[in-house]
Amino acid sequence: MRYLIYLNLLAIVLLAGALGKFYTGAPLDWLLAPQGQLDATLAAAETTTVARDDIVPMPDELVPAPSDEPQAPLDEATLSQLHLPFPNPARPDEKTIEAPREKLLILTEGAYPPFNFKTASGDLTGFDVDLARALCQRLDAECRIEAAPWADLIPRLEAGKADAVVASLLRPSKARENVKNLNDVIFTERYYGTPGHFAARRDKVPAAASPEALRGKKVAVQAGSVHMAYLKTHFSDIQRVELGSLKALETALAAGEADLVFADRNALLRWTIAGKGAACCRLVGSDYADPAYFGQGAGIALKAENGALRDRMNAALAGMVADGSYAAISNRYFSQSIY
Repeated sequence: MRYLIYLNLLAIVLLAGALGKFYTGAPLDWLLAPQGQLDATLAAAETTTVARDDIVPMPDELVPAPSDEPQAPLDEATLSQLHLPFPNPARPDEKTIEAPREKLLILTEGAYPPFNFKTASGDLTGFDVDLARALCQRLDAECRIEAAPWADLIPRLEAGKADAVVASLLRPSKARENVKNLNDVIFTERYYGTPGHFAARRDKVPAAASPEALRGKKVAVQAGSVHMAYLKTHFSDIQRVELGSLKALETALAAGEADLVFADRNALLRWTIAGKGAACCRLVGSDYADPAYFGQGAGIALKAENGALRDRMNAALAGMVADGSYAAISNRYFSQSIY
């Protein structure tokens, strides 16, 4: 009986040693033994039988007591000895490789204040420029904005020498036929509108800018323009003063030769805010934005194959309008939103 107890204890010791060698990567002794010796050992083990009644339970003091205490995790050194994978998070000093930022070249004219112009030091600024920079920030793109002559903007875009043009280009429409032959160019949604609007002298502002309130008033308008066509249809009871240019309209209003002028809102804003009309005149009433007369507004031009970039710009523009950042840029130049 004692022999069996000693034999069991010896087996436990041998098994513990083998497990230790196994986890440290050392070869097991029986794997090093000659094949014949190994076969004999295995045969002897198979022929040895032990009666169930001869098995004596191990004394309680030799059985490890269970513990409810949480076991400490193995450290890196122990795991490496056991040849187990060890999680290796990035070290604080290791730099994460970032994808390169998208690079875009954007063209503008630089000669159309307050939309795009150059400061005394030669820096590009204006509503178009600030809007383009804000868009690039939203797109997480690295943008370079350059000035080019008006006549070169679209040709350079079509030739692949620019990625976009932000220069108050009017989106093609039947009402605005000055944008032609743009088969290779696409536009974003409008980034500002181009409605008609009335302006009056500051000392003679009408109560309203409706057909009823303006009945009998002398309204200067550019001959042959969409603004003249709109007045003929919707303000038939006024006295139209048809002149040859926007400059002539401004002069007539400033001199009191007309009660109001009706023209492009943005052109009137330029004149009454940043031009010579600031002292005498201001806009009155609301926008008249019928697209059949006044078009689809100004858009950003891109090459036809850049539809994905166009869609991203549209999403960025919509976000700027929604969160108020568009209005903040517009107020800087026009004291109101021109969207």
